[in-house]
Amino acid sequence: MTSAAQIGHGEVAARPRGPSHRLRRRLLHGFTLIELLVVIALIAILAGLLLPALSRARSKGQSIACLNNLRQLTLAWQFYADDNRGFLAPNEASGENSLPGSWIQGDAKTDASPRNIESGCLYPYNRTLGIYRCPADRTRVRGRPQLPRFRSVAMGTGLAHFNPDKIPRPVYRQEQILDPSPTLASVFLDEDAWSIQNGALGIEPSGTGVAQFWNLPASRHNRAGVLSFGDGHAELWKWVGPRIIEGSKEIEKAYRANPDAYSSATKTTVTDRDLIRLQASVPLKFQ
Repeated sequence: MTSAAQIGHGEVAARPRGPSHRLRRRLLHGFTLIELLVVIALIAILAGLLLPALSRARSKGQSIACLNNLRQLTLAWQFYADDNRGFLAPNEASGENSLPGSWIQGDAKTDASPRNIESGCLYPYNRTLGIYRCPADRTRVRGRPQLPRFRSVAMGTGLAHFNPDKIPRPVYRQEQILDPSPTLASVFLDEDAWSIQNGALGIEPSGTGVAQFWNLPASRHNRAGVLSFGDGHAELWKWVGPRIIEGSKEIEKAYRANPDAYSSATKTTVTDRDLIRLQASVPLKFQ
């Protein structure tokens, strides 16, 4: 083994490897401003690519959860009819409140507790409060900004709802769901946050010539809403026209201006494909 003393002329002792002069300088003094800006720009680009994907994944998860909620609620609705000789759960309302004995009670905008859900005739068949509310609904109880609403779901007015001016032939028994058939007859709908009040979502029957959405279905799932049907399944309907989305903004503006005097109706045209589709899902009893 050669010692340092034995190294002769022309021989160079091996030096331990370490960071280069430039790297040592960078470690001592940090990144330059340009390098820091490049790193920030790269992070911003990555965030711009990832955040939309994460948002879409979250929205997809919320729509799946909403579909499952309405399926569970419709199953409770079916159990109620089985236990009551085929009679459907009442869907009666007066003004902005659903009446005692109905599938739900109260007004979703002002209910400050789940008591009106628990008093509904469907609650004994599924005591999970979460199935009454869409996970994408971020609205709050009127006058209680810290309190999320307990319900975003309503039942179509073609079922067990007495309103002779609007619904001349309501269906009150399960066996009467024939036009359309249970696979096409809507039961529960996720309702627009500014339209919802009592437990009935009004849909003008086909053939009336009334060109309006009596109440608005929700569009919170990327311009789509969830409906359940008489056979127990649920679907996510993409709205093809602009009026449901525009109507939601109009109702919100009117509600914020005067919560005690606003209309949940949205005018449209008789050729509105979303209105026609909704009307076709309303069960009508044969005369």
